[in-house]
Amino acid sequence: MAWYDNLSDAETVSVSPDGKTSQAPEMSNVDLAKNLARAIGQGLSFGFADEAEGYARSILGDETYTEARDSARASLEQFREEMPITAYGSEIAASIPSALVGGAGLTAARLTGKIPQATALGAAYGAGTAEELEDVPVSAGLGAATGAGFQKYAPRVTQGAQELLRRGVPVTVGQMFGGGAKRLEEAATSIPIMGDVIKGAQRRAMERFGAASFNEALEPIGKKIPKNLTGREAYEAAEAQISKAYDDVIKDIDLPAGQSFVQSVSGAVGKYAGDLPKKEADQLAKIINRELTNRIKNGRLSKQDFKDAQSAIRGQAYTFSTSTDAYQKQLGDSLNDVAGELFEVLAKESPDLATQLKKVDTAYSRFVPLQKATAKADEGIFTPAKLRQEIRAGGRRTPAAMARGELPMQQLAEVGQDVLGAKLPETGSAVRGMLGFGALGGAGASVGKPLEAMALGGLASGLYTRPAQAFLRKLIPVTAGALRTPAAAGLLSGEVAKRDIPYLTIRPSDRNLLD
Repeated sequence: MAWYDNLSDAETVSVSPDGKTSQAPEMSNVDLAKNLARAIGQGLSFGFADEAEGYARSILGDETYTEARDSARASLEQFREEMPITAYGSEIAASIPSALVGGAGLTAARLTGKIPQATALGAAYGAGTAEELEDVPVSAGLGAATGAGFQKYAPRVTQGAQELLRRGVPVTVGQMFGGGAKRLEEAATSIPIMGDVIKGAQRRAMERFGAASFNEALEPIGKKIPKNLTGREAYEAAEAQISKAYDDVIKDIDLPAGQSFVQSVSGAVGKYAGDLPKKEADQLAKIINRELTNRIKNGRLSKQDFKDAQSAIRGQAYTFSTSTDAYQKQLGDSLNDVAGELFEVLAKESPDLATQLKKVDTAYSRFVPLQKATAKADEGIFTPAKLRQEIRAGGRRTPAAMARGELPMQQLAEVGQDVLGAKLPETGSAVRGMLGFGALGGAGASVGKPLEAMALGGLASGLYTRPAQAFLRKLIPVTAGALRTPAAAGLLSGEVAKRDIPYLTIRPSDRNLLD
């Protein structure tokens, strides 16, 4: 059985076992449905559906097994030629559940590991694509090698990249796969023209990481910032959402602020003042006394006064925490901690509001490191590394939680650093040097064509435009996933086995020797 190139769209040449050729008419809708079923059957049966059909038709009809099998194969080949995407796509898709079942069976048989299992399943599918029994060893061997190779080398989206993509971060193709692909992409930023476009794509990912971080901070109160906001605009939108959520909780109450309230506030101050030098500890107590305690009137604290106190404390916390003086920064962190404790004090005094206040408090605790990172970043666009630094600085009192990765926003910051963080130094990298030299004319300049090399870089930079990256983010994982199926390994091995390749092809004379 064979299929040939340079045929019209309406006909296919088939070869019968006696060597005669005939023209195959264009498929009808009925034939299309049958061939689609054949392709799906091939995928489900590891390529043995044509043999199964030949056997069934030989039992139920007048055809011999060989005639029926070859007829089924001819129809399937016509389907593949006329509608390759549908034919191969349906067969590959149908092989996925079979691969899952086969993998479970291999695991039960104690053959574990993705590559060993891919080898075994590829061999099985390769055997299924063999045209004759004597072709099975070659096809199975090719299927085994191809299955192992695709499983090992087909690109795979990292778990961290999947997480960022889920949160709306448009990671670049290199960042999506990590490893060598990411390092090569970073090295390519040294190429004129192309490098600027790649940096632009990387910056877009960084901007959206900031937006995703603010959205995670807002998750406890069920809010998100408007789409497409980045930098300081994203920060302001998130701050407004938290402020509004807080207002909505305490809008109708005046707080009882008697002796127990004052004692709770004093306890919160003392808890954090103990870690400060005396000057900063005294300053902490004075700020809380001025901004909060002095607002109490007749044993009560109005909603507006409590809100104004919190706003003033947070404002000064922000000012101190962004100072270059280490002790002042520590004071700012302590003020933030006390502001957080006030939520718990308020919850004790108003138990019916405890649940809502806890959500606002959680959102605010996540927001604090984002606030600091934004303040120190150009245009408010911070890196995952900068966010991680602020989280670690704020978690100095809870080293165990830091070690377990349980600090607010810590896991997202670490995922962002792993996926978006640079793996190559900005300068001095051998990979950067070699890639830049080659693109600028290491080879090109030696023949006097540096402009052509730069033009090639400009053309390649089109891959990093927004539409191209969006397309590749969808196409490459789907293609790579298809390559890792047994069907891909079996189909490719079957095509290779059909070719007249020395040491792989078994000729009729060779078969005589086997008899």
